[in-house]
Amino acid sequence: MRSKPHTTLRAALNLALIVAGLHAAPAAAIDLLRSYELALVNDGQLKVARARADAGREALPQAVAQLYPNVSFAYSYGNTERDRSLNNLSEPTQYFPSRSVALTLRQPIYRVQLFSQVEEAKSKVRAADAQQDTEYQRLGVRLATAYFEALFARDSLALIAAQKATYEAQLRAAKLAFASGSGTRTDIDEIQARYDLLLADEIKAQQAISASTEQLEVFVGEPIRSLSTLDPTRFDAKEHDPVALEHWVDRALEYNPELRTLKARYDTAVSAIVTANGGHHPTLDLILQHSESFGDSTNTFAATETKSNFVGVQLNVPIFAGGYVSSTVRQATAAAEEARESYEFARDDLRLRVKREFDGVKAGMSRVRALGVAMTSAEQVVMSNQKGVQAGTRTTVDVLLVEQQRFNTQVDLTKARYQLLVGWANLLSYVGDLNTEQIARLNRVLKGAA
Repeated sequence: MRSKPHTTLRAALNLALIVAGLHAAPAAAIDLLRSYELALVNDGQLKVARARADAGREALPQAVAQLYPNVSFAYSYGNTERDRSLNNLSEPTQYFPSRSVALTLRQPIYRVQLFSQVEEAKSKVRAADAQQDTEYQRLGVRLATAYFEALFARDSLALIAAQKATYEAQLRAAKLAFASGSGTRTDIDEIQARYDLLLADEIKAQQAISASTEQLEVFVGEPIRSLSTLDPTRFDAKEHDPVALEHWVDRALEYNPELRTLKARYDTAVSAIVTANGGHHPTLDLILQHSESFGDSTNTFAATETKSNFVGVQLNVPIFAGGYVSSTVRQATAAAEEARESYEFARDDLRLRVKREFDGVKAGMSRVRALGVAMTSAEQVVMSNQKGVQAGTRTTVDVLLVEQQRFNTQVDLTKARYQLLVGWANLLSYVGDLNTEQIARLNRVLKGAA
């Protein structure tokens, strides 16, 4: 009487395995590397970062331009009305047009502020470049996180579908057993309750797929119909072993783009102190000028035309500015101290973040290995309970419980793999090394990847 239910159950279990294995990527599936390449072009936050960096780089040519000769041309034209008198004797009112032109070249010779502004601008450019590098690293983490979240949502739905098929088979088997007198109504009700709960989980998984896909589409800038999925045979946790913490901390302190940004801002602030102090220093400029004027009327000449050339230097010595320069120096000094403290705090915080991520990756490797062993054990328990049903020592509900355990273990294993990949990407971003090459390495664990 039990052979027929057992045959139905075995068929359902086989179907479940087939459904769970249906992860072959369609030809049009987009993989992680292609998603990253599209995001480099279409991601909105990265576009903002590029524009901001382009604007920041202009600080250097602007500062250097102040050291070059400044050439200006001035022209004026107007009508003059002039009355003149001496000892109650007056001339008739004179009306005449007047105009003047001047061509002036000014070359700075000694200006402390201009020289320090060049160094300040160089630091600003380094900060702009480092900030853009930061956004590239953040994009890699965002993209990897979104991609693997989308994969996990799809895998969860596939596992739920497999479990539904199993529950449906068990429910049919329980009903047949009850009809034949070998089963109980309790078995049917318990399986039905678990099946109904699984339907709610299915709705949640579908919502997760929709949300994660929309998030990924924002990054890549185009609709996503299917994704390349994880190939367990290509996944090896040992490939993501960070080995030594000191190595990662040293690299992070040297190459982390956020830290480089703060260091460049501190250098900028130090240069700003020199710039502010320049207000106490004299300035010296070379001046070349050619000027012409027409329209000056005299008693002798109805109109005059004057031409002059000037070559010389101009010295400007600041004496008193009401304390303005001293105030700007104090302000710049305080800003430099703030920048230094921010940089030192960021160094300490970076050490902690690297250590936490390093420990997380190490723990993730162990968790993947442990769950892999647990998955093998869970499959063995399922097989044992299936044989127990045939021998009459186990019930359908017993199989249901161990199937649930196997399902939960499979979900945990799948999630642990994705978390390890995301943790590895995050660790790489801390040392400024999450680039196309590293994304391609992560991509190799997907089906169909080269």
